Amino acid sequence: MREHLRRTRVRLTLVYVGVFALVAGSAAVAFWLAFSLTEYQVVDGSLITQSNLVESQIKEIGGQRFGESGEPLPGETQAGIGVAALLLGADGHVLDRSGQIKDPGALASTATREFPSGGCCRTKMVGGQPMRLMVMPVDLGNGAVGRLVLARPIQELQQSLLRVAVLLLFVVVLLVVGAAGLGYWLSGRALRPVGVMAGTARQISEQDLHRRIRLDLPPGDELGELAATFNGMLARLDASFEGLRRFTADAAHEFRAPLALMRTQLDVMLRRRRSVEEYEASHRSLLTEVERLGRLADQLLLLARADAGALAPRRESIDLPEFLEETIERWRPAAQEREVELDSQVPLEGAVAGDPDLLRQLLDNLLDNAIRHSPGHGTVTVSAVEEGGWWRLTVQDSGPGVKVGMRSRLFERFARADAARGRATGGAGLGLSLCAAIAEAHGGSISLADVFGPGARFVVRLPSMPVPSSMPARDEGGVGAAERI
Repeated sequence: MREHLRRTRVRLTLVYVGVFALVAGSAAVAFWLAFSLTEYQVVDGSLITQSNLVESQIKEIGGQRFGESGEPLPGETQAGIGVAALLLGADGHVLDRSGQIKDPGALASTATREFPSGGCCRTKMVGGQPMRLMVMPVDLGNGAVGRLVLARPIQELQQSLLRVAVLLLFVVVLLVVGAAGLGYWLSGRALRPVGVMAGTARQISEQDLHRRIRLDLPPGDELGELAATFNGMLARLDASFEGLRRFTADAAHEFRAPLALMRTQLDVMLRRRRSVEEYEASHRSLLTEVERLGRLADQLLLLARADAGALAPRRESIDLPEFLEETIERWRPAAQEREVELDSQVPLEGAVAGDPDLLRQLLDNLLDNAIRHSPGHGTVTVSAVEEGGWWRLTVQDSGPGVKVGMRSRLFERFARADAARGRATGGAGLGLSLCAAIAEAHGGSISLADVFGPGARFVVRLPSMPVPSSMPARDEGGVGAAERI
């Protein structure tokens, strides 16, 4: 039973039935009270009408003794409604009565006891029968004041009210039962899409995340929005699993290539004895592959930390012009070796809050990428400009650029813009994804800007910070002033 009550359909039905029963019951009670009040007002109206008639008759009799006039008190209203009348003297004894009163003593006793000062109108039991009573003082003449008691049996009225109450109860119960069935059916029909979604979710595995929920629901429907949200979640999961599978395959391939070279090298060297020079050359070759594996492992570890939200860079004040110049000078020999001109356009002063090691790795990746893919006698330009509280760092090369179809995947892991950006040039396709992770960890971003002509322009946005007063001003005769890109 408790398990059944945990179902949303049952709980919705119970709430609906409870509210409906409360409303229907309240309406039935209100109707019965209004009907009862109306019926009692009719009875009370007949008592008041009869009291006026009897009082006028008593005044006509005048000083005669009551009961000796030959005419008993009237027992019916002018409309033919039976109303018993009883006239009591000042001492409480019966002076006169209408013909239908069977036990005047019981009526007089009840009136004296329940209406000591008169009143209208109340229901009392007289001789075991419910009656509606009205008691009022009357002038008997000669300064004497008596009491007129009017009574009307209401047993039939109470039975009618009871029948109406039973009928209303039956109608309310019937309506509640019907509402329960209708509510259970409606809630089941309304929650049917939830069952479809639950069934689809149970059947979906990581092998068929491409499946989607198909529901024929009107626009703006809440369950339709839930289904759309669920489909969006499936799409994101599908993309994530596909990226994970691709990442795992690419990572295994990247590790397998140097390991295969190392194993081949070792197999060749162990076939026979070698000279010292041959062993030394072999070890240098192995050391190159080990360093390559180490770099790849470091890059994957950094990306894993970024995915886990554990990449928390230090926040140090960095003199940006000095930092950029130092990085450019480190890469100048590599650029000269490839006959690439390395140009800089940095500001005279400025500061950025960040982790020097991570930002240095970001710039190293961008410069390495730009120098390797620039043709001989090409140019790589590094520039920086401050715009509205943000530093805009730009690295632009004069290489072949990035194909349009590759732009959406450029910052994905193991993604390469062309065949040249591969193992032959020392790249594993992780550099730009590392740059994106580092930029985001610093609260910034990286993007590939549109350029007119050959080349690629990467733009890094980092939040700036005020220049410390202790920071020395740079010599204006140094490297060129800032230029808006």
